[in-house]
Amino acid sequence: MTPTVVEPFIPLVAMLPIERLFLAQVFSEEINGETAYYFSEDGACDLISLSAEEVRAALDAATPETSRLAQKLIDEQPDAIPSDDDIDLDMCGDLWPDVLQDIVRRSPDLDHLTVTMAFTCSKMRPDGFGGLAMLITGAAIRSESTHTLFDRFYADASANGEISHGNS
Repeated sequence: MTPTVVEPFIPLVAMLPIERLFLAQVFSEEINGETAYYFSEDGACDLISLSAEEVRAALDAATPETSRLAQKLIDEQPDAIPSDDDIDLDMCGDLWPDVLQDIVRRSPDLDHLTVTMAFTCSKMRPDGFGGLAMLITGAAIRSESTHTLFDRFYADASANGEISHGNS
């Protein structure tokens, strides 16, 4: 399980309709006034299904230049968009950070978003826990897991003579 939160709340006016449609499928969405809060108790959905009719309507406000999601749909679903069938998107975990970055890039009110994930397991296993932090700006998506953070801590402690080896 990977509980996930996206902060701060995103102004609704900062999102294109296609992005909001997508994010509401990938995460749980709570509307708070003029903002949306995205989170997931179990982790972001990797496989989602969107109504072709809703996608067509939502794409009207998007261009491939302003939305990588619009570009992906146009490139990978050219036959599905005009049909009446649902559009299935797989590997959304690779796409949602780009969608969030596109929102930050266009928004005068957001200069960043953060994503915090907790890696948990139903059994108390030593390899079943950890987390990931992500900082999304208009220029870059930075992320680091607790495992790579510990690797850095071990290297620093080893270099300072605090411990004898780098991965205890």
